[in-house]
Amino acid sequence: MKLPRFLRVVEAGPRLVVELPWLLEDPGGFAEVFRSNLLRYEVSIGARTVAEGETVGHFEVDLRGEASGAYRVELRSRGRVIWKQDIFAQPRLSRTPAQVDALARELAPVLLFSAKEEYFPVSLATLIGAPAVKASDDTVEVKTVHGELQVPLAQLSEFLRYNGHADYLLDQSAFDAEKVFDEVRGDCHNSTVYYSYLEEEQTGRAFLNFHTFYAFDPKTGIAKLLGVGPHVFDRESLSFVIGREGEPECLVVSGHLEGQRILFFDSLKFWSEGRVRMSYPDEKIAAVKGHALIPVAEGSHALYPSPGMYHISVLAELAGHVLGPLCSLLGIDPPAEESLAPHQVLLPPGLRSDRFASYTLRPLRFDLLRSEPLPESALYDPASAALVFSGYWVDVPGLANERFPPFSSREVDPGPWCDEAYPWNWDELPASLVEHNLALAHAIEAEIKC
Repeated sequence: MKLPRFLRVVEAGPRLVVELPWLLEDPGGFAEVFRSNLLRYEVSIGARTVAEGETVGHFEVDLRGEASGAYRVELRSRGRVIWKQDIFAQPRLSRTPAQVDALARELAPVLLFSAKEEYFPVSLATLIGAPAVKASDDTVEVKTVHGELQVPLAQLSEFLRYNGHADYLLDQSAFDAEKVFDEVRGDCHNSTVYYSYLEEEQTGRAFLNFHTFYAFDPKTGIAKLLGVGPHVFDRESLSFVIGREGEPECLVVSGHLEGQRILFFDSLKFWSEGRVRMSYPDEKIAAVKGHALIPVAEGSHALYPSPGMYHISVLAELAGHVLGPLCSLLGIDPPAEESLAPHQVLLPPGLRSDRFASYTLRPLRFDLLRSEPLPESALYDPASAALVFSGYWVDVPGLANERFPPFSSREVDPGPWCDEAYPWNWDELPASLVEHNLALAHAIEAEIKC
């Protein structure tokens, strides 16, 4: 089927260039639906209007001297708002793409999974273009500005790139009836982790984010049985805050939505900020050859500061791998195998092992986001073009819907997002927990060849 193409992001750097394909290609048909083919546009960031004017299908805004961030584009026809979309722009950065890549490779984490984990991080190309997705006859329902639309999964990437309305929702209630995404499980031997980079001009800080994408979040235990939380499309991330002098100051890992109460060691540690902030570097943070060891929750893929059992409402989830002595302390059953299975550890590209696989590290170039991708290169992934979609990717039954990068709070307002995270204090936990984590890191490090 021929999909509508409402808005094309041509460029979003020092210049913001926008085209309206439907209006340009069929002005008469466009006017029938929206009562005019002369539109009024307004571009703003926060409460401040950056530019406004009239357009018949194309406009440009000079962003030189402007801050990086999510710019809201509103289009009006005869005074009525007919379109609103957020466009992320990075007019300037102090580090070059090569310098950011080097920093990312230096700080890239080691991911630690549970023995029962069945899903692994996939590339964006796989997320929306896996062979099973392309071959599917299934559709996703989206309520658009001109009525409900059934988008074929095979054309999902095209739809996202040209229809990024901020209020659009990929409706899971009528999504993936064939369970296509349930079967896109990834492969520990062919996993992809992404990084993105942001700067805060007023403080001189930078934020290096690492992102993982999964086709499906199955949850575990009672939450899985009740259907509270499982959803198509899952994204997780962690951030290193880089100080003015260029050195990391802290590490922020996110687990679940803000407002959800998370308990660890029963109630010895509990928080509802959705993310945890740790000083970094810190000798109490387990690391493998200088790379932080980050536990991944079974099923939900949430990231946590320590291996162990975490409780969130009806959800109890095991993060990473827990050795026998800590199992006794936590009151949980020990793993069937004490040693780590090959699929439980994903190493960054700079580390190699005969036992554990290394993931591919790719950039999310927020400075190059556009509807029509550039050619692939070592520092650019064309599949990232789908991220111009500023609506809701994640339709979570019973919970709040979520956006993908760069339109989550982590990217839109990184300073407060990191600063207001729950401050993690290792001294409030048993010393044996830190010893356990360091022992896990040592066991992994023993398998590293370089």
